Order: sequence, then C-alpha cells, then structure tokens
Amino acid sequence: MNSLRVAVIGGGAWGTALADFLSDIGHQTILWVFEQELCARIQETYVNDLYLPNFNLHKNLEFTSDLVQATSSGQDVIVSAMPSHVVANIWDNLGSAIHEESTIVSVTKGFDPNSFLLPSQIIENSLKGSCESANEIVSLSGPTFALELAKRNPTAITAASLNYESCVKIQKAFSASFFRIYCSDDPIGVQIGGALKNVIALAAGIVDGLEIGLNARAALIVRGLKEISRLASKMGGDPQTLSGLSGMGDLILTCTGELSRNRTVGYRIGQGEKLESILESMVSVAEGVATAPLALALSKKFSIEMPICEEINAILFNEKDPFDSLNELMKRPFKEEIA
Repeated sequence: MNSLRVAVIGGGAWGTALADFLSDIGHQTILWVFEQELCARIQETYVNDLYLPNFNLHKNLEFTSDLVQATSSGQDVIVSAMPSHVVANIWDNLGSAIHEESTIVSVTKGFDPNSFLLPSQIIENSLKGSCESANEIVSLSGPTFALELAKRNPTAITAASLNYESCVKIQKAFSASFFRIYCSDDPIGVQIGGALKNVIALAAGIVDGLEIGLNARAALIVRGLKEISRLASKMGGDPQTLSGLSGMGDLILTCTGELSRNRTVGYRIGQGEKLESILESMVSVAEGVATAPLALALSKKFSIEMPICEEINAILFNEKDPFDSLNELMKRPFKEEIA
C-alpha cells in the first residue's frame, strides 16, 4: 500500500480515532482541531483529553488548528469529520482551497439544518466550479464507535460513491486487518441510514430507560428501520442498502451499545431527566436531537409515515410523556407488516 497524504477535518472522537488509525497504517496524516487550546494540548501530550481521553495518539500524527495549513499541501485524501450542523460553514471556507485531484471522504452523519442536504451534497455544492473532486466524494458510514477503532477492535464499514474508482481507492487505502471496507454505489441510502439511526437510537434509549423490556426494543429497532427505508427510497436511495452495515448494522449498534451518545440521551429521558439538562452535561454532540425535527419535516415533505420520529419529536420538544407516546404507537391501526 502506498502512503497517502491525508487531512482529517474535525477533531471530535470519530475524527481523532480515524486520524490516529490512518497514521498507524502508514499514511501521512494531519488532524485539524477547531479548538485552538485543545489543539495545543494535543500537540503537547498526544492525547485528545476532551473527546477521546486516556488514549495515546500515534507519534507520527500531526495537528493544526489552521484550516489552510491542513489542506493546502495537495493532500491525496480529505476526510470531512465535523458535526452535520457546521459542514456548510466549514466547506464554504474550504471548498476553493481543495486540490483538484484530492478524494473527499465524508464521515459526518446527519442533515444540514437549513437546506436538509446530506453531507456529501453540501460538499459537492461547495466544490462546484472550483474543483473536480465534486465527482469523487466518498461517504464512509457504518457501525463504528470511535473508542473501539482506537482500541483496534474489528470493524466493518461501507464506502459509497457515484464514482466507483474513488470508492475502490478508499477501500484499498483505508482497509486493515481489523478494519474492513465494503463498496456501495448508493451514497444517498448510506448517508440516510447513518443520519436517521440516531433518531431511532433516542427512542431505543427511552425504551431502556422506561425499563419496558427487550421485546419492545427489538420491535422498535425493526419498525425504525422500516421508517428509515421509506425515507431513503423517497430521497433516491436504495432500500436494500438499509439492510447492510450502514443501515441495519449501524442501527443495531447505536440502539444497543453502551457507548452510544444518542441511546444515552434517550435512556436518561426515560429515567425522567429533562433534555436541556442532559445536553448541558454532555461534551460531544448527540446528532439525533438535531436530526429528529429534520426527519419529521422530510416525512411531511414526502408524505410518508414515520410515527416513531413523530413521537420522538413530541417527547423531545413538547415534553410529551413517553408512556403516552408508547400507547399511541401500540394502538395505531392494524396493517400488514410487509406491504
């Protein structure tokens, strides 16, 4: 494998873990960290004490809080790893500086809160007219906890692109004995799976917090997957994609894993805490909270039923009693499971 020059834009838990991993497998990697004080601490200690504490980063990994410095050296790959609500702002500043031969890899999960665009669509818009890389965007998504990648636990993930050569390039360059990548030609479906699983994970956490049983959680996960598939189909994705790693795989992990931020938020709501106090106590972003109203708006736009998303919005933003939401879901009109 040839060593590539890689810039990872976003020093959260997942961006940090990816940058550390890419450096470890031999790529010349630089990590852009937004917070200048945090970046200075990481440069001194090689520990991201805010987002990935108690883990020593690779000795060859470089760090910067200067966006131009991170991307101006003709990198072979740019990994976009920031939260969904800042993708548009950062790429407005970044788009014109990207080398025309760079491959863009987006690992962000969510929608833009203003335009409802997926991360790859935002990036593509920022590159049009200034860079050929608009045709080479790869969306990387699947069941991945940052801490487990940092520990080099076995992980499998999906790389999706309309440009198959770009997809294969990333598959070959980023794979390792403990990190397996599958290719897909459905970036829409892959990204919708990654975005909406966070909303369903909030619901799964509430179920666990209410202590109403594993039967309820299993049913919720499966019916949640059905809602995600409906929306993916309407937005141009392939519903079959949602049966894979970036759909079902990511959904199961996020709904059941102890490391899931979104499940944790839901669990605490189920235990009686208020959303505002929960979010104030957290360092990292629980994307599902911001994605929930966007999912509901999209369901109305495309005239599809997403009852779980409706109830999650009512619980999060209208302080609806979770048991009332449960009763409404259980008492919905009878129907066939597979229509």
